[in-house]
Amino acid sequence: MEHVDYDFWADYVQNVLGQHGFRPQKVLELGCGTGSFAFTFQPRGPFQYMGIDLSPQMIHVAKAKAEMYNAPIQFGIANFVNFRVDVPVDFAILLYDGLNYLLQEQQVMDMLRCTYNALRPGGYFLFDQSTPTNSINNEADFEDEGEVDAFRYKRYSRYDANTHLHSTIFDIMVQGQTYREVHVERAYALSEMQALLAQTPYRILAAYDGFSLNPASDATERIHWLVQRPE
Repeated sequence: MEHVDYDFWADYVQNVLGQHGFRPQKVLELGCGTGSFAFTFQPRGPFQYMGIDLSPQMIHVAKAKAEMYNAPIQFGIANFVNFRVDVPVDFAILLYDGLNYLLQEQQVMDMLRCTYNALRPGGYFLFDQSTPTNSINNEADFEDEGEVDAFRYKRYSRYDANTHLHSTIFDIMVQGQTYREVHVERAYALSEMQALLAQTPYRILAAYDGFSLNPASDATERIHWLVQRPE
């Protein structure tokens, strides 16, 4: 994730909120990882901020970073298809392909239900998704190799247009040992997500075309959805 411009993502989220005149106070981030986006976005409120992730290792790092930065952010281990919050939030976010790791439509529905229950009436949920168009257009761009302080890696990419499953394989070389890590995502089309959202009580406010305020289309590579729990 070293290549990700978190300020750019935070600017976009802030722009979307401003477009809809929404000023949240309590924010919940699903799939927060080690907190890189949280530490970028939280001070802009500043927000009461909580991040959850299924990986204990990532949450361990996020908590250590929060202590190091003296950041008022809470982090916890939770599966975003099966979680609860003690106090409803104003705004929930799920970014950077988090939804695409849900390979079954029922998992998406479970995530939408849990997030709906976590929002206060009138609360907003912003999430993005990668589409089949993205995988088709950019499959070759997901293959590279590089080196950082602790390890070297090679990355390979395969997209199956029949199943819409996109596999990214990392060979990670550390101290003479090679480890393989496989990520599988499902690319959802615009119409598929519209059909799933239609089965929920959410009010769809917008489906934006990749980091813009233009309507998404079948040619969109990344869709940003903004939905609301009705008051």
